[in-house]
Amino acid sequence: MADAAFMSIKLSGGRFKEGELPLSTLADLASLQDMIIKVAKWLYKEKHGRKRSPSGFDHIYLKMAGLRSGSTVTEIGIDTIQTIRSDALVPYQEHFVEAANAIVGVIGLATQGSEHLNGQIPPQSIRYLKRVGRSLMENEAMAITSADHHTAHLTQQSHKILIRHFDSTEVRAMTVRGAVSAVDLKNMKFRLEPIHGAMIYCPFSEQHKGTVLKALASYKNSESPRKMRVRVQTTGTYDRQDRLQSVESVRSVDVLDPLDVHARLDEFRSLRDGWLEGQGVGPSHAGLDWLSNVFERYYPDDLQLPYTYPMADGGVSLEWSFGIRDIDIEVNLENCTGEWYVFHSGTKSGEEEKTVKLDKPDDWMWICQRLQDLMEQSEHG
Repeated sequence: MADAAFMSIKLSGGRFKEGELPLSTLADLASLQDMIIKVAKWLYKEKHGRKRSPSGFDHIYLKMAGLRSGSTVTEIGIDTIQTIRSDALVPYQEHFVEAANAIVGVIGLATQGSEHLNGQIPPQSIRYLKRVGRSLMENEAMAITSADHHTAHLTQQSHKILIRHFDSTEVRAMTVRGAVSAVDLKNMKFRLEPIHGAMIYCPFSEQHKGTVLKALASYKNSESPRKMRVRVQTTGTYDRQDRLQSVESVRSVDVLDPLDVHARLDEFRSLRDGWLEGQGVGPSHAGLDWLSNVFERYYPDDLQLPYTYPMADGGVSLEWSFGIRDIDIEVNLENCTGEWYVFHSGTKSGEEEKTVKLDKPDDWMWICQRLQDLMEQSEHG
């Protein structure tokens, strides 16, 4: 007989806005289950002075008792593999409730910077913490609420803080863009030369083989004016100095559009002060991160990509051309604004001018709708 839900998990932001549960998140929930069971066994042995936990623990599992929308909310319940009396509760359920309370407490304390964590959960359960929340992307969060109504919040940043309390390394999701420069088919690994950063070696599966080999062929083609680039979504192990130590697994390998904005912004990271005949200002890396994130969040996939150029003052220019009109947004990376211009491509006379706030969703909606209107006007003469 299943017990009532004793924990709830709310996933918000990014991929969870429509109440959906990406399959990659299931690995996080499975690790949370393993950790709860490990801590529950430990609590039982501590309370009863035993060296081994009862065999009944091996017949207990956790399950999603419900899935609600409004972000993505799931309740976690306890059940048994074996049939027990219809009027009985799941055995040892109090230890699972206590385990959930302890885990939420430890996550909360660690992400707040507390050093008083020893003895609250067993050391052997710490390895599961690396996996709980590691699939979260930028601007996504996992809120875990226990039976005592305490909530711990996991994000990319808080997961990073949490792991540093217990280990010298951490594993987290990352996206890297670059060129495939070598492939080892025997060991199923490829060498990726990022647009910005040090070269890395990535494992790949059979499903990625075709894309990887296609990208390698483009890299080796001396007649190709521009090498094919790929976007690799993967997980990496980082040390305490935030240096990448190894790539653990690859979720996807996708060929990039030649106009991919994120790839162009990565190129600008190598620009230093004086890059333009001694006058150009090197763009802020934090500003490039911000622009890449807001463009990812607000720009629709079905709208034509802009040409992306660095500006002499350290800003970024996003440019489109629709028929007789050229559109330009001159982005100020410091104050998160942009100057919107529409020109007649023949006379270069200005037709529109507007300041847009690029940290505001409403302004992005206006930009995208205006681009759509201008594109449709050009198509209809």
